[in-house]
Amino acid sequence: MTLFSPEHSATPDETPWYDVVVCGGGLAGATFARQLRREQPDASVLVIDGQTYPVPLAAHKVGESTVDIAGFYFSSVLGLAEYMADKHLPKLGLRYFFGQAGRPFAEAPEIGLSGFPGRSTYQIDRGVLENDLYEMNCEAGVEIATGSMVREVDLGPGEDSHLVHYVDGEGVPRSARCRWVVDAMGRARYLQRKLGLQRPTEGQFNAVWFRVAGRLDVEDFVSDDNADWHERVPGRNRRLSTVHLMGPGYWVWLIPLGSGNTSVGIVTSGEIHDIDGMSTLPTAVEWLEKNEPEVASALPQHEVLDFLAVRDYSYTSSQVFSADRWGCLGEAAAFADPFYSPGSNMIAFENSGLIGLIGEDARGALRPERVDELSRFMLSQNDWLAYNIHSSYSYFGEPLIMALSFIWDTLLSWTTATPQIYNGIFLDEEKAAAVRTATPGLYALTVQVKRLFKQWEQKAGRGRDFRFIDYDKIPFLHEAYERNLVEGKSVADLVADHRHSMAVLEEVAQAIFLIAVEDTMPERRAHLGEHPWLNAWAIGLDPEHWRSAGLFHPTTPPRSLDQTYATLTALFDAPSPEPDTTPAALPIELRL
Repeated sequence: MTLFSPEHSATPDETPWYDVVVCGGGLAGATFARQLRREQPDASVLVIDGQTYPVPLAAHKVGESTVDIAGFYFSSVLGLAEYMADKHLPKLGLRYFFGQAGRPFAEAPEIGLSGFPGRSTYQIDRGVLENDLYEMNCEAGVEIATGSMVREVDLGPGEDSHLVHYVDGEGVPRSARCRWVVDAMGRARYLQRKLGLQRPTEGQFNAVWFRVAGRLDVEDFVSDDNADWHERVPGRNRRLSTVHLMGPGYWVWLIPLGSGNTSVGIVTSGEIHDIDGMSTLPTAVEWLEKNEPEVASALPQHEVLDFLAVRDYSYTSSQVFSADRWGCLGEAAAFADPFYSPGSNMIAFENSGLIGLIGEDARGALRPERVDELSRFMLSQNDWLAYNIHSSYSYFGEPLIMALSFIWDTLLSWTTATPQIYNGIFLDEEKAAAVRTATPGLYALTVQVKRLFKQWEQKAGRGRDFRFIDYDKIPFLHEAYERNLVEGKSVADLVADHRHSMAVLEEVAQAIFLIAVEDTMPERRAHLGEHPWLNAWAIGLDPEHWRSAGLFHPTTPPRSLDQTYATLTALFDAPSPEPDTTPAALPIELRL
């Protein structure tokens, strides 16, 4: 059955006709096909898939780690909750270690969860998932041409159908006509290159990764005799986190796979670490010996199954959806950075947005301005991630700054991005408009906090340390998680949630600012105590600009920062005592 009449074809012939042709059958294309058939069961779908099945387990692909948006997408939107729990590992959140050369691993400051969160996320074995999605989609009536390669896509003008030329698994040239064509062919970015839409992101960020046979477990880096360290996370469950080993300009991931193997990756800023110094397995091991010796020491115990290096992996686009009835998904659309595991999140947004547009087209209600709005939404998500993450690499090795940066980013995600998918805000124009009215100044506040962190890294300080931060036990983070990761909310409830979240974000931004001042210029802190409520949109570490920026002239009603400030400072050791200073020692302009 079809959603659209084949009479839409400009030149009717014997070429098969489909509502949607999906070019690419990897994670983005396969999940899109499943979601489309679930939400629009009358849609006729052809997936032109270069893979043949079964694909290898521990497939050599990124996208193994999911976070809350993707967890909800797989379990609820795709209806795979039981399957994911049965076939893939549960994920114990994100985990960070900040080691130093010559310092025992057990002494590295750690951020992570002690127990599993209330909403499930997963460590995905891509080979297992893609094999199973193939079977599910076949059973759902999706036509899949395996072992096939797309050769050309002729985009039809106006209401004319598109024509996709491909070579099937037997080497036979074939064609298919369609109302909608979807590019899910990954980094080839076929449609974007064809239309000249691709755009680079700033800087160069590189990655190498490989799989090893068996369990490479961070718990093995610390002796069993260190009971206190192991008891912080009961059950030797740290390995079920996406483990990040952090250092200046880099992070190393350790991700367990349901097949029993382990994924290992090195991700770096090209300004700090040269990709040529790790672009082969031997040089990557040498790099690990220097920067993460515990990982290097564990590698000889494991067979290396594969290896890949990718230079300058980040990119964006000018457009990902078009009213001319095409769309780009996954890595065929844009890719920011693997830090924070956002890849499947973007697939969730893109798939849901494009399927919504296809539904509007089927109802005769497709509007170019709505297509453009959703395209901009997708790109804004990706571009913010790229800016926010890439500008953080220079302080990845700073435990205090990164701890507060992670707490801020997690709060921002749970209060603004995650509710978008749980309640389909971006798919509903009324909800989206209402939420925007409840979050005035949100973007400006996030940019100001990011500027604060960048200023902080340039200044001496770091007087505070910590051993272990369980971020689920931070009251305002736990409350944000429980409040916002809930589906089925009314517009009024969503507006109330976002107003509350803006107030929390404003308070946390000010508390972070006070800690940054204490760390870098403690002599200024007493003066700030005379102003118990500040303008969060004017925070920064240049005291000469505090007055002109309006720091002491808040635009919102004053509230007490005591609880938020106490919550954050309690996470860290007290700073070293400083010489006694008083406001009278400050320039007169700062005492006004």
